[in-house]
Amino acid sequence: MNQLSESQAERKIQDLMTSGRRRAGVWGLGYIGHSTFAALVEANVSVVGFDIDPVRVSGGASILTGEHHMSEATDDDRLILRGDVIVHFVAVPTERRDQPSDEAITDVFRRILNAVADGRQPRGVLVVVESTLAPGTTDGLLLPMITEAGLVPDEDVLVALAPRRDWLTFGRDGLRTLDRVFGGIGPRSSALARVFLSLMTDTLHEARTHVEAELVKCVENAYRHVEVTLANQLTLAFPHVDMVDVLRLAGTKWNMSEYHPSFGTGGYCVPLAGRYLLQGTEHPEELTLVSQALTTDDGIRKRVIESVADAGPVLILGLAYKGNVKVATLSPTIAMARRLRELAVEHAVYDPLYTPEEILAVCGSNAPTDLVEAISSAATIVVVADHDAFLAADFVAMLTVERSHALTVLDNYGMLAGVVWPEHVRYRRAGEPGWLLSVGGAAVLIEAAR
Repeated sequence: MNQLSESQAERKIQDLMTSGRRRAGVWGLGYIGHSTFAALVEANVSVVGFDIDPVRVSGGASILTGEHHMSEATDDDRLILRGDVIVHFVAVPTERRDQPSDEAITDVFRRILNAVADGRQPRGVLVVVESTLAPGTTDGLLLPMITEAGLVPDEDVLVALAPRRDWLTFGRDGLRTLDRVFGGIGPRSSALARVFLSLMTDTLHEARTHVEAELVKCVENAYRHVEVTLANQLTLAFPHVDMVDVLRLAGTKWNMSEYHPSFGTGGYCVPLAGRYLLQGTEHPEELTLVSQALTTDDGIRKRVIESVADAGPVLILGLAYKGNVKVATLSPTIAMARRLRELAVEHAVYDPLYTPEEILAVCGSNAPTDLVEAISSAATIVVVADHDAFLAADFVAMLTVERSHALTVLDNYGMLAGVVWPEHVRYRRAGEPGWLLSVGGAAVLIEAAR
């Protein structure tokens, strides 16, 4: 390949991959892995998707049609470790119980290295890590694993880091228009990674080395985490002010983004970025802004619940951290449900994207057996995810029906701000004056503001 130009190499590899003579492998068919799998299939690349979860395997298989007969999704790693798979995209979780974890990435690397060492996989196979890694993981864990297996980095096993950004909605432009950052452990890894990533992405930015590529994803999300958390710190510092309006107006400045107070961050990326940075640096004491952002984020969820805990039963709407996306990783709901259990407050969690069994498994609290009854008996409804289903006319009708007692609706994103609420409903959007005061305290503050 060294004797070919980059364009010739790309054409040769594309021909190999689309003809079925060589295939790509995708480890992990969760949100990130599924979209990589889908992007490769869309590019007519022959691909094997692997996951230990049969539901995710079925999700991968569901996008394959007759024309994709050379691609497959499986829970049998023998298929993804066959000799015709020459590139592996690794998109396995690197967090466990809210903390960075190397367990899954170590397992995948060990399987690939064993297959190369015993001849099942070809020497020169490329591993593209799409998972987010704590700084230092490549040099401290992955490269030593290669040498300990008796293999030579950037010769026997090529490695590139290309942590995934995402639109967070399937089908929104896909990966083709999504800028990707990547960096290899050496020149061969970088050159081949560019060729393979180009099969599904138009705009690539090569880092100086793999060390910089490893750090980029953590840094960009830590920046966002600090900015998002500042919005919550401002509403705590100025509880009598409509901080939603202040931040909306501040966002009109040409070099500022608009943020708003919330129940805290969620998802795979933003809330974990600071933890990755703190774990990977030798000087955590210098990252004071990152540390404080984590503290504020953890604390805001407790304050939300403590502001309503004394009023009576609580119904949380949304296990997902974001509307219309079935991702509950580090969702504010998980911490809020935990706090409700600690305070022995009667509560339930409802999300139209999750079964009652899934809700119990993810957050440890029950879904309502009767949603209509749960809404009518709740003293407080906490709206976490801005699902479209919560704006449906029949759902809003359930929220606004007459009842014998007062109801407080606490809205994370303000998605229900346009609803005409009856007098017995106290509606509060995150960031409005007094939104984190107790029900009685908020009423006094709002009345005084009038």
